[in-house]
Amino acid sequence: MKIAIGLLVLVVLLVGMVLALPFLVDLNAYQDQYKPLIEEALNRKVQLQEIRLTVWPRVGARVAGFAVLDDPAFSSGPFASLSSLDVGVKIMPLLSGKVEVEEITLHSPVITVIKNKNGVLNAATIGRKGVPVPEKPSRAPIPSTEGPLKILALLAVDRVSIDGGKLTYRDLSAANPTEYVVQDLEVLLREVRLGQTPNLHFASRVQPFNMAVTLDGTFGPLKESMDIDAINFRLGVGKTDFAITGHAAGNDATVNISSPVINTANLPMSLPLKKPIDIKDLKITAEVKGQEAKLNSVSFHLFDGEVKGQGKMIAGSEVPPFKGSVAFQGLQLGPVLKAVAETPVSISGTAGADLSLQGKGFSMTDLTKVLEGAGHLAVKDGKIEGVNILQEVADALKVAGISMGEAKATAFSTIESDLIIKQGVINVQRLLMDSHDFQATGGGTIGFDQKLNLIVNLNLSQDVSQKISAASPVVKIAMREGRLVLPLTITGTAQAPSYGVDLKNLTGKVQEQVKQKVEEAVGGLLKGTTKPEDLKKEGQELLKGLFGR
Repeated sequence: MKIAIGLLVLVVLLVGMVLALPFLVDLNAYQDQYKPLIEEALNRKVQLQEIRLTVWPRVGARVAGFAVLDDPAFSSGPFASLSSLDVGVKIMPLLSGKVEVEEITLHSPVITVIKNKNGVLNAATIGRKGVPVPEKPSRAPIPSTEGPLKILALLAVDRVSIDGGKLTYRDLSAANPTEYVVQDLEVLLREVRLGQTPNLHFASRVQPFNMAVTLDGTFGPLKESMDIDAINFRLGVGKTDFAITGHAAGNDATVNISSPVINTANLPMSLPLKKPIDIKDLKITAEVKGQEAKLNSVSFHLFDGEVKGQGKMIAGSEVPPFKGSVAFQGLQLGPVLKAVAETPVSISGTAGADLSLQGKGFSMTDLTKVLEGAGHLAVKDGKIEGVNILQEVADALKVAGISMGEAKATAFSTIESDLIIKQGVINVQRLLMDSHDFQATGGGTIGFDQKLNLIVNLNLSQDVSQKISAASPVVKIAMREGRLVLPLTITGTAQAPSYGVDLKNLTGKVQEQVKQKVEEAVGGLLKGTTKPEDLKKEGQELLKGLFGR
């Protein structure tokens, strides 16, 4: 009995000593030793209210009021802060004198990323010793192998988690400063140690879109060099899922992205579309080497057609230069144009094209200034809705009382053209349009501001030519081998096109014929081969031939 009581007293004393440890051991006295190490690793000043031992719910330590100050060039407040940081260690190794971290939990972290007016990120110098704030914009700063990622690799911990928290991104470089907030952070990272492949779960809600974002998967194994042999993630953005695979070595990385279907209504960005569209079977292969991002291939299905492309971009400047090419086949042009814009004139048909482009920046102002490109476009078996070209020709010739088929449509079998893009203008070259009732050739320009300036020669069919010439004998002058050839001009804008026929060309031909007949008649009078009575008769025949009466 006495032995049992003695053991009970011993246990009580041991438990009491353990519970008293947080009050007996003051870890704050060691701040001068570990605080400089943290500041050196992060290249930032840190603040720390207190650190103390914990025995419940697990043995370890709790850091309260931890903050990493921002670069003074950006703000005097914290770059990152958290209400508390809990570190739990394993008991059995601790009894043998070894410290093995079991879990790290960050409570309510708050991180603020700022891009200043010069386009420089406040995160550009984190973990980079002796590196001043860049003077030039840094849209994609090269990661440092001395930063927090290396610290993560050197950790040996079973579980790292974030409970709540917020990440704010503030862009002061734009004309209208913007702010995005990732809130309700939920992060769980398992098996964080060298040689292991961590498992990551991330969930949050992005404002102002109020959109849920999740990321689940693995990456690793972790190495001191920060090379990652395999990346395997599944990203959820609202109702859209992406599969992400790849690998990384130093500052270089290769990434593959795929998605079965993307509806643009579910994307956290505003697109210049009148209605949502579905992008199916998206596949992207890209690689990053320093600040060069190369799109090796991209393909997807859109409006029953297939789109393929490739390109590259150099980051690190306010207007990054890019170069690439795109090709598509089997695209249904009608639904495409209806999704992009609502205009009184639209074109349907099956489209195919190949186009090469190069430029700088992605704003409309930048693209208008420096975008250049060349390519070829073809549309088969379609219809121009909203305009009857033959009726427009008849109206321009002031031919009344005849109908040219469907009131507001022009069917065609082929439209083909070479395209040259430069300084905000699309130059249409070698345009060919084939229809049952006419063939058109020509060219002109279409501006990014949608202004039209096209000139085409209409070679009408024999039936249509006879129909128009019978109602307007003047146009007989434009007949060639029984077919009318008329110069048609298309001006105005895509929303309000204007059509006209170059009547000066026609009247010029009338004058040429009259002049020729007059010269022949005068020559005949002078030579005595033509009599005045014959001249009168020839003049009547000439007028009858020209005007039908």
